[in-house]
Amino acid sequence: MFSGSLLRPTVGITGVVTAAAFETIAVSTAMPEAVKAVNGLGAYAWAFNGVVIATLVATVAGGDYSDRKGPKLPLIGGLMVFAVGLLVCATANVMPIFVIGRVLQGLGGGAAIVAVYVVVARGYEAKIRPQVFSALAAAWVVPSLVGPFIAGAIAEFWTWRVVFFAVVPIVVIAMFLVWPLVSAVEGPGGIGHGQDKDLADAGEQTTQSSRSGRTRWAASLAAGAVLIQDGGRRLGLVGAGEALIGLVVVGFALQRLLPSGSLRLARGLPSAIGARGLLAGAFFGAQAFVPLMLVDQRGLGLTLAGLSLTTSSLGWFVGSWWQGRPDLTIHRDRLIIVGALCVFVGIALMTLTVTLPAPAIIAGLAWAIGGFGMGITIPAVNVWVLGMSSGEEQGANSAALQLGDGAGVLTCTALAGVIYGIGTAPAGQQQVTFLTIFVTMTAVCIVAIVAASRLTVIAPSVTQVSATEPARDA
Repeated sequence: MFSGSLLRPTVGITGVVTAAAFETIAVSTAMPEAVKAVNGLGAYAWAFNGVVIATLVATVAGGDYSDRKGPKLPLIGGLMVFAVGLLVCATANVMPIFVIGRVLQGLGGGAAIVAVYVVVARGYEAKIRPQVFSALAAAWVVPSLVGPFIAGAIAEFWTWRVVFFAVVPIVVIAMFLVWPLVSAVEGPGGIGHGQDKDLADAGEQTTQSSRSGRTRWAASLAAGAVLIQDGGRRLGLVGAGEALIGLVVVGFALQRLLPSGSLRLARGLPSAIGARGLLAGAFFGAQAFVPLMLVDQRGLGLTLAGLSLTTSSLGWFVGSWWQGRPDLTIHRDRLIIVGALCVFVGIALMTLTVTLPAPAIIAGLAWAIGGFGMGITIPAVNVWVLGMSSGEEQGANSAALQLGDGAGVLTCTALAGVIYGIGTAPAGQQQVTFLTIFVTMTAVCIVAIVAASRLTVIAPSVTQVSATEPARDA
């Protein structure tokens, strides 16, 4: 993977994820200063909503185009649009222009990330895909560890504009490095390099969702996502009602965008997508309130409370590395269950910091375990889904993973926000509120575990993959 002809493209696609991660995590740190500078505090939410809407639409469009024509335009073109968006934001003087830049970042980033999945499916042998996704996970975790500090220091002691400018060189270098491989795998969908023909045929039987009108449904999904986000931020029944309407819209859209049976967790591919979306929702829905709980209930400072999130990033990195080891002998569908159980344990332990006088360090340990589980599950599901996808469905199924994650996180975070908003206890006495949030996310995690146990499909070629060669399975 990091040698021979694959060294250059591996560094390239890692750079793509690094750029996306830095933009998502680090740029958010500088966002308050940036929005103030362009006189946009009244429309602060649109600095994020614009990205969400554009990303959801571009993810679907990029995945479909990759299947029909190849991943070159979504990846290279998407990176170009992403870079233009960064430059627009970096030079903006008014909020409307800044929001346009953020929308461009969402369009370019959404198309590019889903195309990366297709490139991995077509350009890398099945046996090394787990290692590739481990590298991509590391490319996401490292910016989450150092990005906020760097971006905050730059914004405070220099200028927020440099935070946007600084990502552009990473994007340009990534385009140059990934060009040869993306050109080699260009063309309509087919059996990718190292693709298991039997697995692809089995996957084709489980993904028959219609492609017609998908962009329109993606726009509906984005609108529903905005309603969920906005409703989750409001207090009381008004926010709950808005979030509920958004949830209904998202549900209808996902029925059209995800493989048939995903919402009811049908056996096989739909359950894989559902399990990952539910786990992402449970984990990040709980994580959004971990620092607040530690500050409000345990009296920790912001710095110490924030360290719990750092432990989750470290756990994520370790979990991703572990699942990608070539000598790992656990079958990949079992690995997904292991990861889901770790996330469950992490969230369940977090409830102890609310209900019992346990040391606050338990919160850091709990979230390290949860992050470890996510580090296992996310890349393991990636490998499993790509192995189950025919060449004509790699883009659509990769997009489905991203959409499932986004819908899960938005829904669970909004649900947690509604629970918190309905709570009436004064600060420092919100034990029941936080306990309800974590118990709810634990329940979501249980559903995810059930979904993860339903990955086995009927096709003999899928169920007979050797457990001693986990990297070759789906």
